Amino acid sequence: MSEAAATIFTAIAGGLFALAVAYIGYRAGQRQTTDQATVEHGQWLRGQRQQAYLAFVDTWDTTVDSLQRLQQSWESRVCEYQQGDRLDDPTEEPSRVLGDARRAVRRDLERVELLGPQRIDVAVRAMEDAFREMRDVIAAQMATGATCPHWDEWNPVTVRANTARFNFYAAAIRTLRQPPSPEGESEGLGEC
Repeated sequence: MSEAAATIFTAIAGGLFALAVAYIGYRAGQRQTTDQATVEHGQWLRGQRQQAYLAFVDTWDTTVDSLQRLQQSWESRVCEYQQGDRLDDPTEEPSRVLGDARRAVRRDLERVELLGPQRIDVAVRAMEDAFREMRDVIAAQMATGATCPHWDEWNPVTVRANTARFNFYAAAIRTLRQPPSPEGESEGLGEC
């Protein structure tokens, strides 16, 4: 092989090596940019989730408290109405409170459901079911208008509501404490 051919061969090999290094560098840079964007999105999502979860728990606590106050004052409200000391129908306030509670919980609940992940969706559904049961017990009392209401169902329903809140809180902690990673969220279906 002549000296010129060796020089040309070396130049071609060097050029191919430079192209390979450039391509590897390009792919590594692209991967790094993608990973960084994934982590930044994960951090943003975690912040959004934290705000949504806290707002939901706050709304939940306020709503459950108002339902419990409603339940506790039920008998006195009905007695006052029947004795003529109270002019407004005793079912007006519960009806208003139930409507306001449903709207408040629904708004924050939808935001939480949008942000996920699945373990939160499962916990939220349990809270939604417990809330619906509380509403149903009060609505049943409103329908009967009894002065001596039978609240036998109330305590088990409030226990389920408190359990659902505890489970949601535990799922929220688990979700928020998981740091964002370049792989994104890796949550399996069985992980609840």
